[in-house]
Amino acid sequence: MPLPDRSSALRLGLLLALLLLGITVHGVRGETPAVPADDSALSKAFVEQAQIVSKPATEQYAHQSSLRIVKGIGYAVYQCNETTPEENKSGQIARLAIFEIANPTATARWVDISAAGDTSNGLTIGGKFVSAPMLHRLDDDTLRIFFTSRFAADPGPAFRVFFKDYTISTGALSGLHAARCTIAKQPEVMLDLTPDAIQRHLDFLFGAGVGAQFSSGLSTAGDFLPFDGQLYSTIQIKNSQDGRTRLLTNVLMRSADQGATWELLGAPDPRLLPSAFQILAEPALTQDSNHIYLHLRSNVDTTGYVLSKAAKSDLYHFDAPVTKWTFGIGRPAICDCGAPLGLVAMFTAPTVHMFPYTVTRNKCDVVRIDPTCTTYTRAFSIIDPNAVNTPFLQLYKGEIYVTYTTGRRRLIPKFGTSEIVFSKLPRAALAQPQ
Repeated sequence: MPLPDRSSALRLGLLLALLLLGITVHGVRGETPAVPADDSALSKAFVEQAQIVSKPATEQYAHQSSLRIVKGIGYAVYQCNETTPEENKSGQIARLAIFEIANPTATARWVDISAAGDTSNGLTIGGKFVSAPMLHRLDDDTLRIFFTSRFAADPGPAFRVFFKDYTISTGALSGLHAARCTIAKQPEVMLDLTPDAIQRHLDFLFGAGVGAQFSSGLSTAGDFLPFDGQLYSTIQIKNSQDGRTRLLTNVLMRSADQGATWELLGAPDPRLLPSAFQILAEPALTQDSNHIYLHLRSNVDTTGYVLSKAAKSDLYHFDAPVTKWTFGIGRPAICDCGAPLGLVAMFTAPTVHMFPYTVTRNKCDVVRIDPTCTTYTRAFSIIDPNAVNTPFLQLYKGEIYVTYTTGRRRLIPKFGTSEIVFSKLPRAALAQPQ
């Protein structure tokens, strides 16, 4: 092979120098070279515009946000704790952040929704904490906040579902209400929405004795989606052994009274998963003219994110879950943006090292999904060196806004759950042809 001429050698040397300079700059700034070149600018812009909307002056822990935007004002409910950075510990409360989306951090204020010891309407929250708050917009003046906790006599910490209403115009917060439900196609029998009722319904769906396998608490993990004249969501129930969740599903439910009472419908069967950990968790809910879709995490990287659907003509039967995306660890978020974007999702992706820090962080894939949920296409990936955990998407005036959990103060570096931040996905990047 002939040697390169002098000008070629100079060009090669300059190219190598520029590459080395680029690597050095990345190392100084702490950015990971694992981000593909075409994603770097998008990821950086998304992270840099993210503003804190939780209350870091007093909170040591903040996580699991749910977002609604009404007339330019953001409302994000989340669980937090001012005494410890750990999850589901004594002192954890449900809190609502209220902020102008044009200037989030500077305008943020907070309303405490509920905590242990909360007493009103003849009900009293027992135990040590509340968890899993989720937000539903009734109209432009009323928000309904659901969460889980217990009565003092209940056997577990997340034993029943409560809700309160927040009136935007007055700032008033209603008293406690306990959600109720009907099961097994028996509308005349009204029950408290507790694990006991859900277990009985699982027996109806899958056979006697199945419900008893799910015996360790519930969660309002699913978002709320109004369509066909009713409100739809899911209720999550699990079983844990040796401190690890091994069996978990979500039961579809619908309400004709904005969530005060629910009719329990079908559930995907986690026992069909080929893993020792049979988990169908934290679904994002979408629908079309013929089907309702549950987009779920399996919590197993080989199984990934899965899809299970039910025909609207028979909402008591879901098909077997099918793997649609990789990893499957972390709450999925999906937003139906209408034409031309369609469904846009955020799925947690595998971890990468945050050089020069000692921590690792998960990527988050931004994915477009076709209307039939057949084709999933990665648009770009996001990395926040402080974490992108449990994102939540909200469409408002054509833009896709996001709240997610991060850990800028690194109180527990492994998890990144000390702040809730507010950002926006770059619509122009999503609008590129697939």
